[in-house]
Amino acid sequence: MSAGVLLPSSGLLVEPYILVWLGALLFLNLIRLNTSDLLATLTRPRQLAVLSAVKLVALPLGMYALAYFIYEPFALPVLLLSGISTGLGAPFVVNLIGGRLPLIVGMIIATSLAVPFVLPSIVYALLGSQFDIPVLDMVFLLSAALFTPLAAGWFTKKYFPAVSRFADEKSFPLSLLFIVLINFGMFAKFSSYFYEEQAFLLQTIATAFICYAAYSLVGYVSAPGGRHERNAGLIAMSYVNNVLVTVFAFQFFGSQVAALAALYNIPYYVGIVVIKKFTTRQ
Repeated sequence: MSAGVLLPSSGLLVEPYILVWLGALLFLNLIRLNTSDLLATLTRPRQLAVLSAVKLVALPLGMYALAYFIYEPFALPVLLLSGISTGLGAPFVVNLIGGRLPLIVGMIIATSLAVPFVLPSIVYALLGSQFDIPVLDMVFLLSAALFTPLAAGWFTKKYFPAVSRFADEKSFPLSLLFIVLINFGMFAKFSSYFYEEQAFLLQTIATAFICYAAYSLVGYVSAPGGRHERNAGLIAMSYVNNVLVTVFAFQFFGSQVAALAALYNIPYYVGIVVIKKFTTRQ
C-alpha cells in the first residue's frame, strides 16, 4: 500500500492487471479445497441460502439506509461495497485464521453466481433515477471477473494434477505476491487522495473501518453453529470482493465512489492480524 502511494508511476504499470492478480489469488486458494467437502456443503443449502440472502440483500439495503440518513454522499459507495459477493481472497483468510473452508467456498460460488444480477438490480432500483446505469454492462463485467477464475481452478485440478499440486505447495508465498501486486496497483491509482484530499481520505478510511466492523458482526451472528462456522460467517461477510467493486465503481460511477472500496483494503488486512491474534489466544 505504501509503495503504491509513494511510487504511483511504478504502481500504475501493474494496475491494469488487477483483475488478473485477483483471479490468480482465488485460483491458488481453491486448489487445496476437498471437492467432497464442498459438495456436502452444497447439498445442504439452507445455511448457504440464509447467509447469501443476508450478504446480497439484507446487508446492502440496511447499510445503504444507514449511510443515506447519516451521511448521504457515502450511501452509494457503501451500497456497492456491502452488496458485492464474498471475496476471492476469503479462502486465503480462512486458511490463515481458521474456519470452515467449504462454507466459505460455497458462499463464494453462491454469491458470485447471484451478484451479477442482484447488485445491478438493487442499484438500478434505488438510484436509477439519478444515474444512467448500464445494467447489462454491469452484469457482464461481474460475470467475467468471477466465473473465469472459478472455472480455471476446477479445470486445472481435474486435468492437470501436477500443476495443481505445485500450486497447492506454493499457495502461501504466491498468494502474498499477488496480494502485493493488487495493493501496489490499487493504491497507486488513488495515491493523489493522500496528497490533495486528506479530509475526504480520512472520512473514507473511517467509513471503511465502520463497514468492516458491521460486516464482521453481522457475519458472526448470522452463522449458526460452533466457532469454526461463526469464523466462516464473519469472513464471508467482511472479506468481500472490494477490489472488483473498485474496478466496477470506477468504470460506472467515478473515482470518488470507488475510493471506499479501494481503501477498504486497510481494514481488510488490519482485521486479519486482529482476528488471528484473537483466535490464537482463544
